[in-house]
Amino acid sequence: MKRSVAVVLLLIAVAGCDGIEIRFDEPPVDNRRAPAVPIEYPTVNLPVALRQANWRGNEGEGSCVHAAMISLFRWQGRNATADYWRRTYGNGEWAAGLADKMDREGVRFAYTVGRSDVGFLEWACSTRRGCGVTVLGGRHMVCLVHFDDKWAGILDNNSPEHIKWVPRRTFLAEWFNSNSWAVTPVFTPAPPLPYWRDR
Repeated sequence: MKRSVAVVLLLIAVAGCDGIEIRFDEPPVDNRRAPAVPIEYPTVNLPVALRQANWRGNEGEGSCVHAAMISLFRWQGRNATADYWRRTYGNGEWAAGLADKMDREGVRFAYTVGRSDVGFLEWACSTRRGCGVTVLGGRHMVCLVHFDDKWAGILDNNSPEHIKWVPRRTFLAEWFNSNSWAVTPVFTPAPPLPYWRDR
């Protein structure tokens, strides 16, 4: 009796989809003529819960550079590195100091400073990595999470709940006047959200 019950259960499991008819409301799309997938806005679409807020370090200084790196580590799938960075580093930071820390910790990264290298910003956002960028005359770092021909999307760690949208020219003028430092870890960013056509 036990054997026949097992055989019946096996047949049900194997034939579970038998007799189900799949219907499409419309014919399948010919992939050669499929519409282009739109760009996700922002390109670096880090969930709010993973965005690192700025904090005061043990020397009483803001930790905006480290907060920006932690958000980018999380976006690029390096959660353990982000947690370690949060426990280990804080306070103000400069380009050379951050580069030393990244090298010491074995973090792959790319950066530019003082060169007004707009191509770096375009590369960082087009590869979906984003980057930390200086603003306010170099006194603060935020994450550039989107950069196209019209807009810059800014994730400010002083108010990480919202993305601030700034005209590209306005953002670039601010960045140029802030020592044009930009830095990003170079790992694998999160994949884009699936594209579902509105019906």
